Formats: sequence, C-alpha cells, structure tokens
Amino acid sequence: MTNGARKPDDIMAEYLLGGAKMLADLCPKCGAPMFEVKGNRMCVVCAEKAATSQTETPKVVPANGAESLPEKVRVITPKYAKPQSTPTPVSSDIPARLDALILQFCARAENEPDPARCLSYMECIRTAAEARTMLNR
Repeated sequence: MTNGARKPDDIMAEYLLGGAKMLADLCPKCGAPMFEVKGNRMCVVCAEKAATSQTETPKVVPANGAESLPEKVRVITPKYAKPQSTPTPVSSDIPARLDALILQFCARAENEPDPARCLSYMECIRTAAEARTMLNR
C-alpha cells in the first residue's frame, strides 16, 4: 500500500458496508467477486483500480472544514456536539482528588481477600497514578 493502492478486501468491504450485494460470479479480468451496486453489475476492484489509475490528487481538507469533503468521506458528528467546542478549563483540585482516590484504593486493596478484586484495585491505582503523572507534566 505504499503506492496508495488499496487491497481488494478493503475495497469490497467498503462496498458491502455501503449496501452493495456480492454475487457468486467472478470478474474475468481480476478474479474478484462481482457486485451489484445500485442495480448495476460490476467488479468493484477493477472500478477502483480504474479510478485510481487516473492521476487524481487527493483533496486536502483544512482543519476548520472550510472546503467540502471528498465524496467518500463521511463525518459523523454527535447531535449534542457544539459547532466549535473549546476545551473546558480543568479544575485545579484534580491532583489532590487523584491523590485521595489512590489512597482509597490502596486501603481497599490492603483489606481485600479476593485476589481478582485486589488486582482490579491495583489497576485502578496504576491508572490514577499515571493520570497524576500526566497532570504534573
């Protein structure tokens, strides 16, 4: 895939996810399964190769989304997302809360007779400690 060509499996998967129907017939040219796409029988692998053989440069989309996206790109935005959301300022007491949480999990792990649950507590401690370390950077 260094030359930008996609694998036939990836091409066929994309068409299947798009609602195309895979047929039992094989393409006489490349041997890939034929597809029925919007009522037309075609080899999607050969069609993709024909489309990419034309010297077509990929369109670069700016981060602000000012230009329209290519036809095959689908952006999914949650209904609750704001048009331009900015990061929420983080409360300054988070490091202290993480420290308290680590101490609580240590106390629980110390008194836990079940080894599996103790392991879960230890994983929680490690995760909280990693988060604490990231906040210190």
